[in-house]
Order: sequence, then C-alpha cells, then structure tokens
Amino acid sequence: MEIMEEAPLAARGVEVVLPEDVLAEILRRLPPRSLAALRCVCTDWRSTIDSRRLLRADLLPLSLAGIFIDFWGLRFPDFFSRPSPTPISDVFNFFPLEKGPDIMDHCNGLFLLFSLLVVNPATQRWACLPPLPSHSTKLDFWFLYNQGLIVFDRIVSPHYEVFMIPFVNPEQYCIEIADLVLKESEWPPSPLILHVFSSAAKRWEEKSFVREGDSAGTVAYAQRQCHLDNHGNFYWRGALYVNSYFLMRISISDGSYQVIHHPIEVYKSRPHVYVGKSEKGVYLASLTIDGRLSIWVLDESCGQFKWVLEHQNNLKPLLLRLNRSKQVYGPWILRDINYHLYSQKFPGEWDLYDQNYDPSHFHSPNDEAPTENNFEWHSDDDDIVDNQCNSEERNSGDYLTFLGFHPYKEVVFMSSGSMKGFAYHIKSSKLQCLGNLYPKHYEHFAEHEHICQSFPYTPCWVDELPETSISVHNLCQD
Repeated sequence: MEIMEEAPLAARGVEVVLPEDVLAEILRRLPPRSLAALRCVCTDWRSTIDSRRLLRADLLPLSLAGIFIDFWGLRFPDFFSRPSPTPISDVFNFFPLEKGPDIMDHCNGLFLLFSLLVVNPATQRWACLPPLPSHSTKLDFWFLYNQGLIVFDRIVSPHYEVFMIPFVNPEQYCIEIADLVLKESEWPPSPLILHVFSSAAKRWEEKSFVREGDSAGTVAYAQRQCHLDNHGNFYWRGALYVNSYFLMRISISDGSYQVIHHPIEVYKSRPHVYVGKSEKGVYLASLTIDGRLSIWVLDESCGQFKWVLEHQNNLKPLLLRLNRSKQVYGPWILRDINYHLYSQKFPGEWDLYDQNYDPSHFHSPNDEAPTENNFEWHSDDDDIVDNQCNSEERNSGDYLTFLGFHPYKEVVFMSSGSMKGFAYHIKSSKLQCLGNLYPKHYEHFAEHEHICQSFPYTPCWVDELPETSISVHNLCQD
C-alpha cells in the first residue's frame, strides 16, 4: 500500500517533492537560457523564478535599448541610443560586410531578414529557414507580394513563428488585372491562407484564418490605397497586427482575423500614420504635414474594436522653438555603424557618389561624443528643453516623421527633416530633442538622404537559436 501511495506523489513532479527553497537553490545554478525555458514549464516554476528574481530582467526583451534606423544608401542599419559601455555596433561583426542585414521584420529581440535568416543580434546566433513553398494560385501570380512577419515572446515560449502575409501591389507596380471577378473580390479573402514556419516543427505549413466581420473592400480598392504611408506591424498578447490602409488583427490561437478600420479622421486628412504597441496596448499615431499630432488607443474590451482618441497637439511651435537651439548633442547618439564597420576596413571605397571623398578630410558632429550626460529634463514648466538640439539647420521648413513607439511608456519617437531625433511624451505634451541623427559623412556616399525604416529595439539575451558554424556569408548568397 505504501508503494502505491508514493507513486502518484512522484508523478506529480519535483516541484511538489522539493520545498520551494530547495527548488530555488537548484534553479539558481542553471544558466539564463535554461531558466528562461523553465519559466514556460508551469506556473509554480515561473512563480519561483520570478519571485526570487533568479533570471535578470535585462536578459529578456523587457527594456528599450534604442532605435534601429535604416538609412537610404547605407549598408547596415544604424543604432540611435544613449551611450553605453558596450557598443551595439559589435553585434554586427558577424555579418558579411559586402551584404548587410536586410531586415524584413523584428519581434522582441529577433530579426527576420529577407534572406530568410532569423538572427538575434544580442547573442549573435542565427537560424536559416528552409525555402518558402512556391505559390501557385492565380491571385499570387497577378498582383500579390508577401512580407514575412516574425512572432516571438520569450516569456511565453522559447520558439518563434514566421508568417508570410500577402499584400496587394500598388497599381503602378502591378500588371493590370483584366479579370473583373478578381478586381471585385473581397480583400482580404476569407479564409486567408498563410504560410507559417514554426521553429518547434522546423517546417512551413499552410494555416487557414477565417474572417470575423466585414472585409476592408475589394481588390481594386486595395490597389488604389497601397500608396498610403502607413507603417507598423507587431505582435501583442497572442495576436499579430498587420497595418496597411486598415489594421488586420490575426488571432494566432483560434485561426480567425478581423479587419479594423483606421479612425475616420485618418482617411480624411491622409497623414503619416504609424501603428504600434505601447503602455496601454495598441496605438495609432497620425501626423499631418503641418505638425498636427493625433494619438488613438484601441479598445478591445467586450470583443469589440474601437479607436479611442487619447491625445492631440500641434507640434510645429515646439519644433520651431527647439530648432533655435545651438547645442549639437543630446542624451542619445548615433553609433555610426556603417562608418566604423566599413570605411575603416575598406578605405578608398566610399566614392559611390563622390569621387573626391576622403574620410580623413572631413569633420562630422558625430566625431566627438559628449563628455557629460547632462541632458535630462529639469523643468516641468517648459513645453520643451531648449538646450538639446543640433545647431545645423538643413531645411527651414522642418517636418517630423515617426520612428516608433516606446514599448512600455507613452512616448512617441520621431525624426525631423534636418536629421534630429525627438521624443514626444504624451502625458506631459513635451517634445524633447534626443540628439543628432545624421550619419557620419552621409552626404558623401548617399544620393538621397532619408530614413527607409526604423523600429525600437528590445534586446533578448537568451534564445534557442542554434550555435551553428555555418557561414552567414554562404547563407546570404544562397
């Protein structure tokens, strides 16, 4: 009888047999990657690890390190952040210099590249995905292109997924659709068939998602709307949010999706639009050319989706006041990754657009770093801090565009046409100049000077990516 009574006790798991103090002492001896994986085993183990702070929070994607910025004409995305003892440029040393990381998407510290590599810049690990299955549908042939979006939540699971999302090509980039049935068909279709790669299964699969509610319109209408300047795709609380001229919420767990139209004001003024996640969940920010900022928060209570206007302000006066400042530096700096990783190793090859360019003959505001970090906000009475701006005025009619949302605070990051970085604090309505964004010697090797894409970066120092010895150089050439 005693043996029969002991067997169920052992089967219930070590967390029942061992006192919590003993279990914690065992877990404390494990490396961070193992601890992060064990958090997903059961709620008791997660509670023990979290309550005793066995896993450092900075190892998981829970803090903002800075903003990655992809400048037109530069080989590598650059990094804009506060100065730190460990230069973020070091994380790109394992990429081939002749072909920088072509980032398609990102999620909680993982990057998805166009070459179907999944990369963690923090740990310098990567995985090469198998080739995407070929498309054979008539829709794909005529007018669709696919963009890969990566889903990764290390707190929930050590595995990641990649979703290939179809988009309608704009009219100017697409063969005219002669089939009237295709033109007038619903977009997005239902069911929506997506190719999904799972790192757990290690293969691509087709998954079907059924639409709940109305469509966004017809295929022909989608073609006409693709020119709108809309940005922001992200994962939040079990759903993938895909932004175009509407927001599509894909529920990963139950195989459904919903079409969420933008606020009516956005359709009327057609401003610059950015959708992302921040302190309260899903945010939509719109910015008109004259500096009028509007911010909505998505209310998802009771199964309904409704945009709630949270904030409005005219940023033009604040921007004009900041531009009068004569200071060059702010609390953040651009790391000039391209200059340090490329020009110093290949001198003399920076003559793509300027045959007379010699790096040693030029001086840039980024050549020197601030000696002191005295750029905090000291006053709650001023709308701005007017001692934190670049003195160089490239454009008297300066304007703002979005760089992204702070993932945990109600802050919107922006850039100006004169290549300055700003943080707009929604709760206090203050616009803070973060520092100079202009890459070192940018004008001498880029035909156009503008930002192609940007996103806030939350590093993750634990992952399940393989410690492979395969050359990234070879992977990028395949």
